[in-house]
Amino acid sequence: MKKLLFFILIFISIRVSAQMYQEQGDKYPIIADENKYIVSGFIAFNGLGDETIFSNALLWAIDNISPKMRENLNNINVKEKSFEAAITIASIAGSGVNNTYHCKAIFRVANEKLVYHISNITLESSGLLNSKLIPFESFNPQKKENHKIAMEDFTASESLMLNKLFDFILTNKIPTITHWEEIGKQKAIKGMNETECKLAFGKPQDIQDNGTEIQWMYTSSFYLFFKNNLLDTIIK
Repeated sequence: MKKLLFFILIFISIRVSAQMYQEQGDKYPIIADENKYIVSGFIAFNGLGDETIFSNALLWAIDNISPKMRENLNNINVKEKSFEAAITIASIAGSGVNNTYHCKAIFRVANEKLVYHISNITLESSGLLNSKLIPFESFNPQKKENHKIAMEDFTASESLMLNKLFDFILTNKIPTITHWEEIGKQKAIKGMNETECKLAFGKPQDIQDNGTEIQWMYTSSFYLFFKNNLLDTIIK
């Protein structure tokens, strides 16, 4: 099993063309790891630098996984360049399947590689009175066609999600990040740029632009005010 995982990791880390990941439609299959189903591997972003890769991965997660602030993101470690995410994934529109999945993802950056590990995969089943989560470990895709369809559908959906993340890392241009210590402590100081504040505190609940300054509201008692993209006033 370890040898199989090793060769899968090597295979998916190699790019054979300059195409974007979504254009290539890369797939990241579910792996049976002992008694668990996981999706695991890494992608190399040579030349981008670990800080850029981590910044863009976290920014993408804040924009696409968190409903507000840094909800659904846990154990964000600036020094280790890693974070966890509780992710909800829906079937791809037009696929003919209409499922909702929940999973846990761990992302870590090292040596210009983004390592990902998706586990705790469950299918949300809606009943007349309530819904329940069915773990993939209880599935038998060899004998039950609906289990096979669900696992294939999840693979297609999570692969699209990962490809969008990888494309964002490749293409998103960010300003220089110099306040890593403050980001790690979730501390606001004057002079931080908007990207640094977003990394530190996540998605604001409301943004107002009056032409001379931009106001970010996180809570009724926490506001950030920017002038020329730099943090100028803090209310907390």
